[in-house]
Amino acid sequence: MSGAAAGQGLAGPSSIDMSDSEVGEQVMARLASSFPNAASLSRHQQVHAKLQLEIMEVKDEVVRLKGELRRDQDPGKMSRIQTQIGELMQQINVIREKAAEAEAIVKAITGDIQRLDVAKRNLTGAIQTLERWGMFKHAQSQLKELLPTKRYREMAQALSAVIHLMTPLRPLNTVSTVATVFKAAEADRQAVQEKVAVEMDIFFRNNPNQPPDLQVVQEVCLVIDVLGGDFKNHIIERYLQLQLAEYRRIFRSTDEAGQLDNVPRRYAWFRRVLKHHDEEDSQLFPTDWDVTRLLVASFAEYTRADLANVLGKGTPSVSVLMDALQSTLDFEAFFAKRFDMPFEDVTAGGPQSQALTKWTISSVFDNYFSVYVDAQDRAIADMLSQHRGARSRSSLEGSMQEDSDAPAPTVLPSSTELFYFYGQTLEQCGKYTTGEPMKKLARVFGKWLKVYSDEVLQASMKRDVSRRSFEGRANLQEVKNACIVLNTAEYCQNTSLQLEERLKDKIDPTLKEDISFEPERENFTAVMTQCITVLLRELESACEPAFAAILKTPWMHLENVSGRSAYIVDLVGSVKQIAEVVRARIESKKYIRNFADKAVGVVILRLTQSVIKSRPLKKIGAEQILLDVQAVKACLLDLPEPHTESSSSVYVKYVTKNTGQLETMLKVILAPDDPPEGFVQNYCLLIGDRSFSNFQKILDLKGTPRNDQQRLLDIFLSVTSTNDDLTDTSFLTSLDMDPPNDRMVTSPSSTALFSPTSASGGLPGLLARAASVDAGVNDGRETPKAFGDFRRLVSFATRPRHGE
Repeated sequence: MSGAAAGQGLAGPSSIDMSDSEVGEQVMARLASSFPNAASLSRHQQVHAKLQLEIMEVKDEVVRLKGELRRDQDPGKMSRIQTQIGELMQQINVIREKAAEAEAIVKAITGDIQRLDVAKRNLTGAIQTLERWGMFKHAQSQLKELLPTKRYREMAQALSAVIHLMTPLRPLNTVSTVATVFKAAEADRQAVQEKVAVEMDIFFRNNPNQPPDLQVVQEVCLVIDVLGGDFKNHIIERYLQLQLAEYRRIFRSTDEAGQLDNVPRRYAWFRRVLKHHDEEDSQLFPTDWDVTRLLVASFAEYTRADLANVLGKGTPSVSVLMDALQSTLDFEAFFAKRFDMPFEDVTAGGPQSQALTKWTISSVFDNYFSVYVDAQDRAIADMLSQHRGARSRSSLEGSMQEDSDAPAPTVLPSSTELFYFYGQTLEQCGKYTTGEPMKKLARVFGKWLKVYSDEVLQASMKRDVSRRSFEGRANLQEVKNACIVLNTAEYCQNTSLQLEERLKDKIDPTLKEDISFEPERENFTAVMTQCITVLLRELESACEPAFAAILKTPWMHLENVSGRSAYIVDLVGSVKQIAEVVRARIESKKYIRNFADKAVGVVILRLTQSVIKSRPLKKIGAEQILLDVQAVKACLLDLPEPHTESSSSVYVKYVTKNTGQLETMLKVILAPDDPPEGFVQNYCLLIGDRSFSNFQKILDLKGTPRNDQQRLLDIFLSVTSTNDDLTDTSFLTSLDMDPPNDRMVTSPSSTALFSPTSASGGLPGLLARAASVDAGVNDGRETPKAFGDFRRLVSFATRPRHGE
């Protein structure tokens, strides 16, 4: 027993649910932890004492658990619980019985109350019915007494009481007595209706020999208001028809009085009728009949139908149409203000109107407003006829005739006249309509903007583009013409944007997206491009004698550098002459700058071409041209505006880059080729590429003999093959050694607007007539660098050596 207890102590309390193997493993683990080594065996007494304490604790726990188990398994406990449940069920049954008794008592009480309520309601209803029956019989007897008289105000009150009391008494119609009284009352109502109808007939006939008593008519209208329904509507409609009967007879659409030019007479006639109505008849009718507004609505319906018939029979003149429309709009505005509502609400509820349809008299003109738009189209055509096509040139020159007392115009007067007409027409159209007609008018505006750009502005600059000026005199009239046309195109472009915004503000919001003059503004941009082309063409023509003089100069035979060459004076003078006119005549600085950017390209390109054609240059010739280039550079820097020496603007950098490449090429040419290693090193330093063909171009420009070229090429290959800092291409790659004979290089495609001044490429971009073999370009495809190196090695290997 002690051993089992010891095992249990070693294994712990949880070992009772374990198998023998698991208990053994725990015992061995406990022994291993208590005696990890031989020295720990000396502590066996302490371990034994500890185990004894644990055994005692386990025994105490077992005793406690056995006591609790005995208490929970008491057999009398369940019987006591069942007894208590039975008692609880008896109490519930008692409560249920008492609740059923209370419910029966409540039902009996509420049943009595409900019967009392029903009786009360029936009694109250009977009393009310008796009271109404008495009142009904009294009112009906009063109505019968009043029938022979003309006391219509009292008759209206009695009839109103009869009609209102008859409705709740309708369920009693099955009672014979009630049915007899109802029948008599209905007969009296019918008699009243016939009596008042006779009185209104007398009023409508308006016999001068027997004038109606207006006081009686006013009281009769009170009776008619009580009768209501179709009878009241019939009386109102008959009154409206009688008031407008003469109008429909006089202003029939088939008669002369009913034509479009008599529309103001229609409204004047109606105002007289309405004045009589306001003074004589309006107070006769109850206010809620709204007779005055219905009279206006009825007149508007008849008038709208007549105008639709008249307009449908033929196209009216513009003046007649606009007068009729203006009179109609004034009429509608007057009555909209009088009734304090939109006119389409004034016309609502007329005899012919539909409840869901809102309309105005003026809306009938919308389908015919194209007459006005067509008239404006013809008016613009007449206004521009003296400026279009073949006349555009003479019109332009006529506007350029300068008066000594008046400054020269900056834009063509025809453009300001056109947009002034546009503004006036738009304001006038906006008073009449904001719908489809305004959209059609916008299309007319766009049409003539395109005509103005094509047949006035562009046509005014058409001339013989093959004209050449070998005398060195610029055609300043052409320059002035191009400047004023450019200003005009810019003015038209900006003003057309403002016109578009005004149209969008005025037109119906649903049509706003259809308004755009973007294509027309693009046309004006094309005109401005063409103007820049003309300016560059005149600049090139004026400079042509100076470029021709370069070709005639014996550069290789010059003995010394003698200041600026003679041709430079002509070249600089021609550039300055045209630049002064451009700066004075063009309003926008961005277009002056655009011209200057492209003028730099044209002058440097033509100068470079002339230098190439003048080869060989030799050292003195290259020095002289280098000096001349400095003068050209100073002139080009002043093209857009005078500059300071310390200026660092983008334009100055652009000019410096373009002239700098030509200067670099000349510096390489004038460098001595002895020693050859120094010449090659100088080329690598200034040009910075390893291209054979580019180096060959320098030798050709320099006029180096073929024998010396071979030696220099050998040195060039040996130097460049070990220098990894050199590139395969440079600005010389695009240099065309055989420039075309056509002197005129300007074209619209080369003068596109808003090209960046800092465009990359500089001189190579201007000289790109043909790609060099070392440019790395072949049919638009990039050539790998390794292939370029291979070609250079093949070229070097096939050249003859010295002494061969």
